[in-house]
Amino acid sequence: MLSKFNSPIFIILVIALFLIFIIFTLSHFECNTFKISKYSITNFKNSDKTSFVFISDFHNKTYSDNYQKLLNEIFKLNPHYIILGGDFIDFSKSNRTFKIVNYDNTIKFIKELTRFSSGFKDKENYNFKKILFTFGNHELRLKNANNDEKFIKAYENFINILKENNVEIIDDKTIDFTSGISFSGLSLYDGYYYNKLTFKKNYKNIEKDVLDQYFIDLDKSRFNIVSFHKPDYFKDLLDYGFDLVLSGHNHGGLVRLPGIGAIVSPDLDLFPKYDYGKYDFDGKTLIVSSGLGEHFIKLRLNNLPEVCYISIE
Repeated sequence: MLSKFNSPIFIILVIALFLIFIIFTLSHFECNTFKISKYSITNFKNSDKTSFVFISDFHNKTYSDNYQKLLNEIFKLNPHYIILGGDFIDFSKSNRTFKIVNYDNTIKFIKELTRFSSGFKDKENYNFKKILFTFGNHELRLKNANNDEKFIKAYENFINILKENNVEIIDDKTIDFTSGISFSGLSLYDGYYYNKLTFKKNYKNIEKDVLDQYFIDLDKSRFNIVSFHKPDYFKDLLDYGFDLVLSGHNHGGLVRLPGIGAIVSPDLDLFPKYDYGKYDFDGKTLIVSSGLGEHFIKLRLNNLPEVCYISIE
């Protein structure tokens, strides 16, 4: 007669607990490190060049060294610009229900980022010019929660801190990087983000007249870059005249399997099509960052957080 310690059920339970321990140990390691991903994009329209660091989905992240290693690696890249591509705060639907807004660590990071950048601006052969911020769905959810005084004050405080730290907010507008390269931020929110388990991507389409509201004067003879947080829409933006779309939102799919890619996005989309990396389409490009942080699902497997360095050649 088998004892309870030799029974098949007990053995299966021990193996299952061991696998869960391994998974959470690996995930904890991945969540607390990062990698640098480098991309080179060819500018076929003119001879202008630039470079920038793109960081997305920070989600109020903390590092034990107060971001020093992260900042050192960013400025080693010697970018012209640093683009903060949205979801730097934590304000999910559950946060809204329980009236919680989390961005204390984000503020620390932005202040440290500004402090680091000011020390590099005057260095010989250093390229750095400016820090830019574009919105993700978490910032836009807070911005649109305008029926609650606490949320109104939290949003205003966050925006003021960005401005006090010389971070330029690019909200549905375009600025010049160089004489031949432009950068835009698009901040559509209502109806463009959804959250349900589905195989069908039934998101709201972006109509041309919506884009015309913000970019009717987009000079298509220039090399045009746009940061829009949700990558599902990149073909709409490329068709409109943008050459490079920067996105995040999908966190690399949380768990990635070799040869398959992402399993599920934070939106609970199964096998999201545009989950991570570089996608080329008729000479134009989408880059999707895996992001630096996590929010309600603190899980990463085969999916390191990242800082993207992008050079326009």
